[in-house]
Amino acid sequence: MFPSPSHKLWLFAGYALLAASQMVSSQDLDDVSLRGRVRDAHGSVVVGATVTATLRDTARARQAVTDEEGRFSLLELEPGSYIVRAAAPGFATAEIAIETIAGQTVELDIALHPVGVAAEQTVVAETGPYVPDVSRTVIGATVTREEVESLPVQSRAPYDLVFTLSNVTEPPFSDRDLAEDRDSNPRMTPEEAGLFALSGGPAYSNNLTIEGFDNNDDRAARERFQPSMESVEEVQIITNQFAAEYGRASGGRVNLRVRRGTNELRGKLFDFFRDESLEANTFRNNARGLKRLPLQRHDLGFAVGGPVMLPRFAGPLRYNGLGRTYFFLAYEFNTVLDSTLIDTLVPIQQNPRFPLPPPTTLVGRRLETEATPPNQPAELAPFVDRVSTPSRKHETVLRVDHEFSQRHSGMFLYQHGRLRNRRQMSGGNRLREAFQTRYRASDALAYADTRLLTPKLINQFRAQASRLAPEEHAPSSRPVVTIALNDPLGRSGTLVAGSSSLGATLRREARLQLQDSLTSTRGTHTFKTGGELQLVRSAFRDLADLAGTYSFASAGDFLANQPSRFRQSFQPDSVQRNVYLAFFAQDEWRPANNFTLSFGLRYERETIIADGDNWGPRIGIAFDPTKGGKMVLRAGAGIFYNRALLRTIDDFTLGTRRLIFDTDLLRDPATGRALTPAQRRAFIAANLNFPETLTLSSPLVQRFATSETGFMRRLDPNLRIPESYQLSFGIEREIKRGWMIEANYAWVRGLHLWREFNANAPVLPAGYSDFTAYLLSRDFPNFRDAAGVRPLYDASTAGEFIRFMLTPNDPANPNSIGRIVEAGVPISLVNLNGTSQTALEIAHAAVNDLRPDPTRGEIEQLASIGNSSYRGLTLETRHRLMGAKGGFSFTLRASYTLSKLISDGELNTSDALRPGDFRHELARSLLDRRHRFALSGIFDLPAWLGRLRLAPILRLASSAPFNITLGADRNLDDVDNDRPNFSDDPASIRFRRPGEPLDQKLVQVFSLPTIGSTGNLPRNAGTGPALFAFDLNIARVFRLGESARLQALVECDNVLNKTVFSFGAEFINFNALGANATPEQRSAFKDTFLVPQRTLRPRQIRLGLRLEF
Repeated sequence: MFPSPSHKLWLFAGYALLAASQMVSSQDLDDVSLRGRVRDAHGSVVVGATVTATLRDTARARQAVTDEEGRFSLLELEPGSYIVRAAAPGFATAEIAIETIAGQTVELDIALHPVGVAAEQTVVAETGPYVPDVSRTVIGATVTREEVESLPVQSRAPYDLVFTLSNVTEPPFSDRDLAEDRDSNPRMTPEEAGLFALSGGPAYSNNLTIEGFDNNDDRAARERFQPSMESVEEVQIITNQFAAEYGRASGGRVNLRVRRGTNELRGKLFDFFRDESLEANTFRNNARGLKRLPLQRHDLGFAVGGPVMLPRFAGPLRYNGLGRTYFFLAYEFNTVLDSTLIDTLVPIQQNPRFPLPPPTTLVGRRLETEATPPNQPAELAPFVDRVSTPSRKHETVLRVDHEFSQRHSGMFLYQHGRLRNRRQMSGGNRLREAFQTRYRASDALAYADTRLLTPKLINQFRAQASRLAPEEHAPSSRPVVTIALNDPLGRSGTLVAGSSSLGATLRREARLQLQDSLTSTRGTHTFKTGGELQLVRSAFRDLADLAGTYSFASAGDFLANQPSRFRQSFQPDSVQRNVYLAFFAQDEWRPANNFTLSFGLRYERETIIADGDNWGPRIGIAFDPTKGGKMVLRAGAGIFYNRALLRTIDDFTLGTRRLIFDTDLLRDPATGRALTPAQRRAFIAANLNFPETLTLSSPLVQRFATSETGFMRRLDPNLRIPESYQLSFGIEREIKRGWMIEANYAWVRGLHLWREFNANAPVLPAGYSDFTAYLLSRDFPNFRDAAGVRPLYDASTAGEFIRFMLTPNDPANPNSIGRIVEAGVPISLVNLNGTSQTALEIAHAAVNDLRPDPTRGEIEQLASIGNSSYRGLTLETRHRLMGAKGGFSFTLRASYTLSKLISDGELNTSDALRPGDFRHELARSLLDRRHRFALSGIFDLPAWLGRLRLAPILRLASSAPFNITLGADRNLDDVDNDRPNFSDDPASIRFRRPGEPLDQKLVQVFSLPTIGSTGNLPRNAGTGPALFAFDLNIARVFRLGESARLQALVECDNVLNKTVFSFGAEFINFNALGANATPEQRSAFKDTFLVPQRTLRPRQIRLGLRLEF
């Protein structure tokens, strides 16, 4: 159980008092701060000394003057390599070389010596990524440029580098890194599941940024744009952030820093290549005797940067930007040459109204088994075609930095992404025109302006305009045609032709982001305040059945132009507008050089949700007990708010507008019953002309189109933004030169998480333990109404009453509906322990009057009623890249995480087993792997070992849980998420490897719940496979003169070709054990129950070249 969340007013009041009595600021996580004191040789402070920090790459300089205490501070500096010089009259100049990364605060104590004692003093500061930042209060890490270039990343997606760090997990139902098996059509990760989870927060609760600018797709909970790896300077991951400047995340924050131009023109050309001939086959392909999928992939492009120079022939546009204006341009083109096999049957005869491709061979021609009379069965023949289904992606990043003056600088950033992906998991029975293509277009133009108003006052303004246009649909505008294949040789399935609209969507999002912050220093305080405004417009169109869908029961029916069903949807558009407004204030107070106290307050408001009470107080402490800069103790706490996910809101608003015309929903006006198949065919023949479709103004649509009444969605009136309470403390220490160790403990409580429940589920009357007891309590009337329709069971043998029983009337056929006559009254007998759909439908009808609104069916309501709790201990050791004897050097990062995550749901649309009862759903999350270990590094070998560079990534994790469901609704709440009964220890439920025998004792302790009751198996009770992933990059650099070098590399993913099983996004259903299950069903169940159907990718090899000049 969770403790009740304490009220936030006391916390807010305390922060308000602190803010009133102190000046308040934010620890900047995107830039660098330099500060310290200047003293003379006797330790006395030097007043009026000039401290200059010069960025080596561009010679951009910033100055500060020491105050009466000898202090100086330089804020909002770009990360990079600096030369810091301190000068004062009568003293020799002191010079210090430092390396910085984003979010770092560097403390410098500079000693000046009198002129004549030393002409110049040079000190090399140990302030790189692996030296403790004794003023940092957040928990996180930075992947440096060298690691970005060297570490193996199979996807070449910068955000995937977060998996090299601790406290990072995959999203639920993840299909990340899964093998691509031939002729399979697996489930995909739900769109809103997110990319990764940080510190136990939901995977959709992170804030993704590029150079501090928003990079979120608020509908899909993923990134808007993924830049080329060759354009990324750093990947910064904050798992627990206690700075009030950043919001829109109840989880963590991941920021990508883009490379910038320098004083010298530098560039690179690169090409990376994959081919199936270099790779291992997948486990499932080998098991089925199938070959590898044909595949070729190229990732090629260039990157160039330097000063902006326009030559003399440019006339009045000539410009020399050396020392003032710099650019960086990176472009990557990714192409995957793939193909998909169509292997199906088509009619030999053509339909002039809707031509299909002719058979590729007449060998194996046969007559289908049946057609709807009077239509004659058609002759079928094989159609086999391998279709080229390539994927092409373009990624462009352009950055321009300009120094207007020493006090004023600006940065322009342009992002351009295009994707056209025709790759299919399986062709099967879909014809070429039914293949869907995924498109994605993304553009963003951003500008950041930094002004030094006074030596102690800095203003930073940011603005970004972005657009996102993802689509997924087939290229054809013809209606969808589905034809049931009645193959005498046993090939089943449905031929899909014309087009395909299942899951097809189109979306347009436009976003304007404005940020402004003001930073000032006064004594030991650094104050920062500011605000952010985002205007978001998201237009979504659901293309499912929009062009119309004709269904044919046979190929003979298709040739006769006699469909069995037609459906078409109208008004498929939904537009969401959201205004995000936030402001913050924070102070960083340093009462002593070894102690930092950061405290602040942030307010956030999103207009799409009526939730205005989003105050987030935050506090952080950093303390160096040794006063030597070798160790730091950290602690922090805060309240954080997520953002509104537009897909969830779209799902709940689109249903209120959408109209559906479906001949399967038509009713006979004389009887009120649904039309019989013959009546539907007659209606279609009289009113529709295949392949023509309808319009919204068509009389048929005006008369028969309906909104969703059997199922609809709505938003809870008290819906609010999800939030989290976070608390952490830790220690970081340098144990020897170049070696760091760090330990952190984090506690994260998720509150008001979005969940669904059926608000129109039947309500159990008082006095009954469950609906089973209610159904057994009496006989239910089943009299005909005025139209001659029986309300519960309307078969020809139906009785006047329905009696529910726990035993079958006919033991030989437990799913049959029995019939007895008592006192001359026929009674239908329904077995509540049966497995038939008919029994479920009768039971549903019997409890329908217990719904709050009996005229409607399921009403899924989205409410803020979810909870989660995470506790995690991380241990990490790091070693910086340093030279050693013999030319050997290495960088190493190794982390271990011991954690526990419990939650009452996996997604923001999760349903409880009992409507709204999430308290009993608390269990291990699908993300909960108790132990995790990650190791990454760069090892430069000496000359006698070939001067190779080895860069491995090793990831190990213990088992994750999995959930077992029935894939059906037994407790009569309309939701097919019921779980079975289990009469043994749930710890005995473990995954099986293929071929491993199924323990019959385990099967016997499973049972189906009686209709009307709920199974007792806890959520996520199964124990799944562990994780093992070992990837390696091997590189060698060849010098080509003084200014050029060629790097050849071999990247090997899953070096050991280890088979690692995964359930992926699949469901594990307990079925096929009914009394009337066929032997084939039982055999299939025994072969697949508890057996993962997916594996992680096999060994893959990528070859690459980089030419740098």
